[in-house]
Amino acid sequence: MAQPFPYTYYACDCFDSNTPLASKRASQLLEEDERDLDPHNPRSNYALYPLEQLLYCEDCQQIRCPRCVAEETINWYCPSCLFEVPSSVVKSDGNRCTRNCFNCPVCTSPMTTNSLDTSGENGAPFILACPYCKWSTVEIGIEMEKSTGISAQLARIANGGRPIPTQKERDKERERKKEMESRRREKDAISPTQDSPTTDGGRDAGNAPSHDDLFSNLSAFYKSQIDTQSPSNPFSQSDINFSSPSAYSRIMSMYSSNSRKHKRNKPAAPRDAGSVLEGFSIHDPSTDAQAIERIKREGWSITLEPSQRLAQTNPNIRFSDDLRPLATLLCTKRSKRCRSCRHILSKPESKITSTRYKIKLLALNHIPRISMRALPPQFAQPASTSNTPFNYNALKSGIPTQFLLHLSNPLFDPIRVTLATPSLTPGRVQSRVTILCPQFEVGANTDVWDDALASSLSPIKHSAHDSGQIEAGKIWDRGRNWTSVVVEVVPGFLNDNNNATGGDDGDDTLNYDEDVLEIPIFVRLEFEADVNVEERGLGDSRGSKGEREKREEAFWTVVGVGRIAEMAL
Repeated sequence: MAQPFPYTYYACDCFDSNTPLASKRASQLLEEDERDLDPHNPRSNYALYPLEQLLYCEDCQQIRCPRCVAEETINWYCPSCLFEVPSSVVKSDGNRCTRNCFNCPVCTSPMTTNSLDTSGENGAPFILACPYCKWSTVEIGIEMEKSTGISAQLARIANGGRPIPTQKERDKERERKKEMESRRREKDAISPTQDSPTTDGGRDAGNAPSHDDLFSNLSAFYKSQIDTQSPSNPFSQSDINFSSPSAYSRIMSMYSSNSRKHKRNKPAAPRDAGSVLEGFSIHDPSTDAQAIERIKREGWSITLEPSQRLAQTNPNIRFSDDLRPLATLLCTKRSKRCRSCRHILSKPESKITSTRYKIKLLALNHIPRISMRALPPQFAQPASTSNTPFNYNALKSGIPTQFLLHLSNPLFDPIRVTLATPSLTPGRVQSRVTILCPQFEVGANTDVWDDALASSLSPIKHSAHDSGQIEAGKIWDRGRNWTSVVVEVVPGFLNDNNNATGGDDGDDTLNYDEDVLEIPIFVRLEFEADVNVEERGLGDSRGSKGEREKREEAFWTVVGVGRIAEMAL
């Protein structure tokens, strides 16, 4: 299991709320209310959570799991330099740090800037080195002149030290090649018998374009296609294009009374790229043959792992000398809201270096914590003289075992608790469960000294723990804000055909974790709390300060008691 026995999971009802309430019949609603929670149902994997992972909505008065909340980004920041990045440039920068923060492309560790020449005044040239795997930019032939502005310098240097053309230079080169291609076509039309010095739609023979060049050409091609489809009046009702902001007006005009009077012309579909200058790339089998020959010569050590290859900007690279340092991914601080009422459940401080929260409504501060442990041997029935600890991984079938169900109250108001559980646990291995005291009260979470003064003035309340006898309808022990009751469990038989029935194919073998004894418990709380008039917006006319209201809350929990051991035949 996820954690050792015994454990407690809390259920959120959002996993089974896909069907709208209005579309359900009354019989279906009644059936859902009377249906017990089955911990062995596969859908329960999406409903059960530890109490520490749950939030609580004070407006809805419901538990909120990670599927019940909506996240909102507060800010972006780099985890290495802790520099906050404005949201306006996050999309243009590719969600990565644009300063001096880089990760190793081999082991993803943060890289440091080192100097190759320690005797010089400025220490140039500089390189990026990984302190973990010792990989550096020297292996790919990249050296930098300054220790700052690493991102800008890497953007101008390709592997091997070759300069990378800027976007303006690419645009000028593209226009120059287009003019040469148009002149060549005119010349071929005049003298078709003359051989053309280039082939494949504008690609120079023996000079294949790089990945960045193809992307730049394709981006420029689609921008030109959108510009040619754009009308002179983008708000015109009769001329709609793909990037026009009049899409909303066009949709609304479909429902108008005179929408049929105007005939709208559909925009012409943009054509696809047809040449290298437009971003069209043709696979060259010779590149695969060259890569295979290189692997035969140098071995598999020069190839890349799939994770290393996909992390690069160009996912088509194959060898280690094509790797480039990876700019550090940005992190975010997010707030969480309830999906039903949009109430803020969690909101961290906007300061990058702070780990505190302005708002954090945890379920453990609003929902009682439930735990279970075995009854001490001296109080168990039948009494045991052994001092060995209780083995939760070897529950004996058919033998009644007593457990203590402990419930602690985090609220500042006393609560009345009602527990309900099916007499037989759901699943193929059915165990009998009996809660000896299903209704009891738990004190408020007050100060320890207040409890000591109250106990000295009030009469002593006896419990079953004082006499050492287990009695039905009587709590076992209680404290300031906690109460313990006895639960009697009779584990089922794994080899019994009445309990462990086979599947449709008649197989009597149990599936994974079907021998785990999990008890679903329905918890219902009743308490009185102060009415916060100002927060609820009722005004002074609807209530006064100090007014109290009665509240009720209910939820399902699953207590993992242990694992049933097979009986020796």
